[in-house]
Amino acid sequence: MKISKSEYKARIESLQRKLSKEGIDHLIVSEEEDIYYLTGLTYKSLERLFLLIVNKNEVKFILPKMELAHLKEVDNVNKIECYWEYPAQSPERWQDILIKELTKVSVVGLSSKSPFELGNFLGEQGFSIKLSNLVEKLRWIKSSTEIELIKRASHYCDLAISNLNKTAYYGMTELEVLSIGKDIQKKVIIETDFDYLSSNILVGAWPSRISYQPHGTPKVEDVLVEGSHISLAFLRVNGYAAELERTFFTTQPTNEQKEVFELMLEARKRSFEVLKAGVIAEEVDMASREFLHKQGLADKLMHRTGHGIGLGNHEGPYLALGDKTILEENMVVSIEPGIYMEGIGGFRHSDTVRITKDGYELLTNCDDQIEQLTFTNLNIFPRLKGKVIKRMFQIKN
Repeated sequence: MKISKSEYKARIESLQRKLSKEGIDHLIVSEEEDIYYLTGLTYKSLERLFLLIVNKNEVKFILPKMELAHLKEVDNVNKIECYWEYPAQSPERWQDILIKELTKVSVVGLSSKSPFELGNFLGEQGFSIKLSNLVEKLRWIKSSTEIELIKRASHYCDLAISNLNKTAYYGMTELEVLSIGKDIQKKVIIETDFDYLSSNILVGAWPSRISYQPHGTPKVEDVLVEGSHISLAFLRVNGYAAELERTFFTTQPTNEQKEVFELMLEARKRSFEVLKAGVIAEEVDMASREFLHKQGLADKLMHRTGHGIGLGNHEGPYLALGDKTILEENMVVSIEPGIYMEGIGGFRHSDTVRITKDGYELLTNCDDQIEQLTFTNLNIFPRLKGKVIKRMFQIKN
């Protein structure tokens, strides 16, 4: 399953039609995901810039010489130029090639996420720079093939979290959780046309020790004991991403933890109830936020309700106060309101969701009720595996 050459061509043509309306002579595309979206090329730029220059008539590509051997021809690109290295001396720098390609150009479009040195150089050369989100907005609405690719990534998210749910137990090590990701990666390699440069498989868990910290970092010696844990499958499979998170327990939750868990579910439900095409992005955030504020939990919130998902695990639109984007059919977002209480725990589910005309379609499907996510697993095999890992890495409960 791949994006067709004709779809890449249609994307470029759609972008070209929009340039004159934006008052842009040439648009310089420099972000890896944006270039991937327009061409299907996978690479790692590191410090060497790749610059796709689009005007209403043609597409040019500037890249380092070391990449030319395998990128001599690119579909829908009219001209390829290369520079020597980074850094280099004049006249062999990317700057020298770029200036030649921008002769008689007055207004240059750049993404706001373009490298500073690119914008700074163009400014020093006297170009009028216009920030543009044209490619970003094209990426927001997914084609039928893109939806299928995101569904495939979502399937592997489901598989990862389901496997964790089957094996979770009191005393399980973070290393055992991470090993599930390795098993998923093997399946992706075997079952798909695997592209390792555009794939990333991360499966982990915030143990109760740090579950109240949304971006806390687990340690390999962490074990799952009392309190709320949050599992994570954060995947990008051959270009397209998905995510799935679940709050779970390896002992019986306290009454207070049960109560907060149910409040998180209700906040999530309220966001789903307003999610559909035609709704303003921030309204989805407000639905959960206002409910939680009324419960006296304003100071226990740390982030927005969700974000876009596509080529990036995080992209626009953002389901956050301040984002006035009108949601459209076939945008894909996460829904993940969270509650964070030090001493009690973190509580957050996250799903990958397609927006439809009248509502939404869940692309990730995993148990979400507290009874289904409380594990007092007596299965001997995960525990035996855990004993071996603990002995190997000298991990103590």
